[in-house]
Amino acid sequence: MEGPSKSSERHDIKKIRLHHTKKLTTLAFHPMKRIVAAGDVTGRILVWRGFGNRAFSLSDKLINEALMSNDDERPGVSCADNQIHLLKMPSMEILKSIAGIKLPCSVPEIKGSCSGFAFDYACGLVAVCAENYCIQLYSLFDVREISQVQICERNHQPGDEPTVMVTLVALSLDGCVMGTVETRLPEEGIGGLASLKFWTRGQQNKDFSLSTVVYEPHQESDISAIAFHPTSRMAVSSSHGGDFKVWICNHEIRRKDQMLQKTGWTCHAVGSYKKKPLTAAVFSADGSVLAVAAETVITLWDPEKNVLVAVIGDSLEPIESLSFLGKSEHLVSTSRGSNPQVSVWSMSKLSVSWSYKLHAEAVTCSRDDSSFAVLARLPESSKLTESNETTLRSKDGAILLFNVGDPVPVATWFVEKSSGGGLYFLHTNRASSDDKISDENSASVLLAYLNGDREYIVFNPYGEQEGGVAHRRSVVGLEETGQIGYSSIYGELSEFELKRNQTQPGPLVPSERPWETIFSGPSHSLPPLTKLCSSFLESLIGKRTVVVE
Repeated sequence: MEGPSKSSERHDIKKIRLHHTKKLTTLAFHPMKRIVAAGDVTGRILVWRGFGNRAFSLSDKLINEALMSNDDERPGVSCADNQIHLLKMPSMEILKSIAGIKLPCSVPEIKGSCSGFAFDYACGLVAVCAENYCIQLYSLFDVREISQVQICERNHQPGDEPTVMVTLVALSLDGCVMGTVETRLPEEGIGGLASLKFWTRGQQNKDFSLSTVVYEPHQESDISAIAFHPTSRMAVSSSHGGDFKVWICNHEIRRKDQMLQKTGWTCHAVGSYKKKPLTAAVFSADGSVLAVAAETVITLWDPEKNVLVAVIGDSLEPIESLSFLGKSEHLVSTSRGSNPQVSVWSMSKLSVSWSYKLHAEAVTCSRDDSSFAVLARLPESSKLTESNETTLRSKDGAILLFNVGDPVPVATWFVEKSSGGGLYFLHTNRASSDDKISDENSASVLLAYLNGDREYIVFNPYGEQEGGVAHRRSVVGLEETGQIGYSSIYGELSEFELKRNQTQPGPLVPSERPWETIFSGPSHSLPPLTKLCSSFLESLIGKRTVVVE
C-alpha cells in the first residue's frame, strides 16, 4: 500500500481576526502580497497589510519578493505627507488636520527644473512644490501651513507616474504675486508642453487666484527662471531656447461706474543675446537694471526700453544664478560643473571683484546691507571627519556669510542634507508689537536655511551664539482670527508665576491653587524635574525661614 503523497500533506490552519467597526460587504486578497482589502456598508475601504505568515502565491520567487516588499518603504504612511489627522472614533471622521511643511516630490529631473520653493521676504513664508500639483504656503515663523494653491486640476494617484510637474515657482517682493511653470512631460519624445501662470492675492484674502495662463511662452523651450520687479507689476521669464520676455500687468479701468477686473499679464518686450541659452535673470533693487545670464556671460538691460546696456564676464561654466547685493552696487553669480565658481561683480567697474571656487547650492543677499550668504556643498574628498569633541561626519555642506568687501567669510555653519537646499534672508518688523525676537540683540534680518528634506531653521546670523533660533509670533496681514495649534484643541495654557516676598521673610502663601497649573505647558519648555519639584512642594507646603540664635 502506497504511503501518502507529498501533495496530501496536512497544513495547519490558523484563525485570524480582522478587526472592523462596520458590517463588511466585500473582501479581496492580493494575488502575491500579504494584503487584504475589505469594504463596509458605509463605503469605506479597509486595508490590512502583513496578513498571515506567507504570501498567497505558490511561486517561491514571488513569495520571497512579497516577503521582502511586505514592509512599507515609508513607515508611518498615515503621516507620509507630514500631516496629522485628528479622527473621531469609530466613525473615522476627520475633526482637524495639522499640516507640516510638505516633503519633496519624487519626480524625474528635467532640464530647467528647480529646487521647488521660493521665499516671501516680508512675511517669512516659503512656497514649496507638493504632491498632487499643489503649492504650499508655509510660515517659517509660526510653523504652520497658511494655504495651498492647486496649480492644475488633474486626476492623480500616488503610485502613478507623473505626467505633469511644477518646475518653477517665484514670489514677488511683497508676496502678492506668484509665478509658476508647469511642464507636461513628453511621451516617447512627443507632446511636451510648458505653461506660465501668474497668480494674484487680494489684500484681505490669503489665497491666490489665477490671473493669466500663457501656453508655450518660449516656443517649446524650457523656462529657466522667473523674476519679479521689486516695485512695479513687471516680471521676466528666461528660457534655454535663447530668449527672455518681459511681462507687465494691466491696471484696473473704470467704464460707466463699473469696475473691470485686471485683464491679466501681457508681453511687453522680447530680448536675446547671440542666440545663447539664457540661464538666469534678476532685477536690481530699484528695478532700473535687468541682469540676464547668457550661458557664460552676464548681460545688463534697461527693462523699460528693452535696450542692452553692457555685457560683463566670461566664466568657464554656464552661470546658474544671479543676485543683486544691497543697493545693487554688486552682483553675485554662481556656476556649476567641473569648475564651479561664486563670483562678486562690481557694477561701477563692470568687472569681477573676487571669486571663490565653490559648488553653491543657493545664494541669498541682504537688502539692508552688504552681506550675502552662500550654501556650499562640500566635495566628497573633503567631507568633515570625526573631531575631538563632536562627530561631524553627516555634515555635507556649509553656510558661509560674507561681506562684499572681504573674501574671508564672516561666519561659517556646517549643515546636513545640503543637496537641493535653499537659503534666504527674511525681514522682521521690529516696530510691531506682535513681532518678538527671542534674542534682544537680534537684527531685523534673519537667515532661513531649508535643506533637501524640507527641514529648516531660522536664526540670527549676526548673533554671538551660533545657530540661535528666532521666532516671530504672527504673519503680518495673513493671521487668521481665532486660536491655532495647541490652543485650538485644548484651550489657552494658564500662566503660572511663583512670586516671592523679597522684603519680609515668612511663610510662602500660594495663591489661586498654583499646583493645578505648574505642570501645564509643552514638555520642551518646562524646566527640569529637579528644579520643578522644589517649586511644586513649596506651593503645597508653607515654607518658613527659621533664625537660629
